[in-house]
Amino acid sequence: MLTAVGGFIFSADISGALHYGPLLAFVSFGTWLLYWQPAVVVQSDQVTVINVGRTWVIPFRRLTGVETQYSLRLVTDSGTVTAWAAPAPGRHQTLSLSLADFRTLRRGKAVENVRPGDAPNTESGSVAFVVRRRWEDTLAHSEPETNPPVTRSWHVPLLVIAAALLVASIIGVVTA
Repeated sequence: MLTAVGGFIFSADISGALHYGPLLAFVSFGTWLLYWQPAVVVQSDQVTVINVGRTWVIPFRRLTGVETQYSLRLVTDSGTVTAWAAPAPGRHQTLSLSLADFRTLRRGKAVENVRPGDAPNTESGSVAFVVRRRWEDTLAHSEPETNPPVTRSWHVPLLVIAAALLVASIIGVVTA
């Protein structure tokens, strides 16, 4: 993006920069929003899932399951949360997995029930491994009376910026 904007400025094409600059900014912001911003943060008593449009804070006491079929899915007593940042492995990575990739999993899980997304060397598997371990530790060592709620919040500023850049991009391209 900087190269394109620099090209407009270097060639003194201010009109081009004004028309196509918002489109370049929209593509750059969208790329960041879709691929860089999502995250899963595992803490001692909760897991935070930061997706494109929302953030979920899930206390381990409200967690009822961890799945890795298509991506990391955290099942709670109030619904499921899919983590955009932890997709399951694709077909090529799945074909390259071996039994050695599953040896670090806890022994309580039968080998027949393990999905390719559970392998600790995959994106979903590494996060699922940490979440399951912290979840078990929290249930074993915390007070059963505490049951904090699952909270969710919209990323309103990010969504407004994305919408504004989209509108500016459309206006810039149409008026070019």
